[in-house]
Amino acid sequence: MRYSAGANTDPASRKAAIAVNDQRLEISQAGSPCELTVSSNHESVDGAGGDLSVNVRASAASCAWTASSSVAWISVVSGREGRGNGTVTFHVDSVTGPPRTGNVTVAGQNVQVDQGTGCNYTIGGNTFVLDPAGGDRQVAVTAAAGCSWTAQSQTAWITITNGASGSGSGMVTFRVAASDGPGRTGTLTVAGRTITVTQSLGCTYAIAPSSINVGAPASSTAIQVEAAGGCAWTAASGAPWVSIASGTSGSGRGQVLIAIAANEGIARSATLTIAGRSLTVAQASGCSYSVQPLSQQVGGNGGPVVVSVTTGGGCPWNASSSVDWITVSSPSSGDVMQVTLTVKPNASAARTGSVTVAGRTVTISQASLCQWLFAPPSHEFPASGGNGNVLVFVVGGACSWTAVPNVSWIQITAGGSAVGGALLQFVVPANNGPPRTGLIAIGDENYVVRQGGT
Repeated sequence: MRYSAGANTDPASRKAAIAVNDQRLEISQAGSPCELTVSSNHESVDGAGGDLSVNVRASAASCAWTASSSVAWISVVSGREGRGNGTVTFHVDSVTGPPRTGNVTVAGQNVQVDQGTGCNYTIGGNTFVLDPAGGDRQVAVTAAAGCSWTAQSQTAWITITNGASGSGSGMVTFRVAASDGPGRTGTLTVAGRTITVTQSLGCTYAIAPSSINVGAPASSTAIQVEAAGGCAWTAASGAPWVSIASGTSGSGRGQVLIAIAANEGIARSATLTIAGRSLTVAQASGCSYSVQPLSQQVGGNGGPVVVSVTTGGGCPWNASSSVDWITVSSPSSGDVMQVTLTVKPNASAARTGSVTVAGRTVTISQASLCQWLFAPPSHEFPASGGNGNVLVFVVGGACSWTAVPNVSWIQITAGGSAVGGALLQFVVPANNGPPRTGLIAIGDENYVVRQGGT
């Protein structure tokens, strides 16, 4: 015999019997466990509180359940006990402090209740008026213990110096920067309240640039004036060569155009007054100089050299020599348009010197009075080297000279310098390379030394 039993959705067990050929078969079936669910596990309410409801769904009408609160500020209004499906209503008290969280147990399920802040804040003032100097001000905050708050500035020239955040009652200090411009208004927020700060007008002035350097040609330059709206100003020049082309007066931000006359003389400067500020104008010299000739060839006997200077009237200049054998005879400076240079006789090798005249370089090249002769006229050495002797003859006077080789393998051993004629001695070492040639500079001449190679 086969039989089947339907599902038992009731939590209570049940029994039944089957009769077979006068025999009774009893059958017992256990009940299903109760399944309970709630409509929400998380509820929220604002600081004012109020009633909240949570629905209970049971797997069977006979399933029993309860509801209870774990905190004093949440109370179960209805549905403390029930069977089957039902509803639990609980009440949340109002709060005057910071946010809080409590728990309610409904049908064995935890329901979290979040309550928003109930904090109320008052501040000591919501408007402040300050003069251009600015300064520090304080705002008192009144709030319940545990009620947090912040203070923030919405304006760049207002800064929170103390009490940027707090809890309960406290004090906020803010600083207003000094103002050199127009009147202005800014705001800051303290504990959620807006505070308005008004600062009165402060007329100060600035100019840019405050000094200028210009060249000698005529020119014009714009000067920017920075001032608060409504702040009046004027511009004036005390120099005849600097004039105000536009902007002799104005108010607030503006521009002054100054005209500068060409300068044909020495460097000069002037001071202008713009919006109570001093502007210095420095103009470069307009003096120009032409010097002729810029180079001169002079014989060994020396003599005078005349250099002409062309420049505007009143433009100073000077002349100076860089060597002792050229002197400035007349003048060394002044308005004279000509300068005489005296070149001394040259009893040495040809030479070159320079003189600075009116900022220009004048080059003087002077030949020598002397002529150098050598005996023998040159030297030939084998690869093994040897000693060399040269008689140096000087024609033209007591001329000084120095012997200087242009290669390292010629070494002067005696008579390396003299006044007039002398015997020059030198040595040439062995040469292990190809043939070579060197020179010994003597006065204005070169003595040739050749050596064979290996």
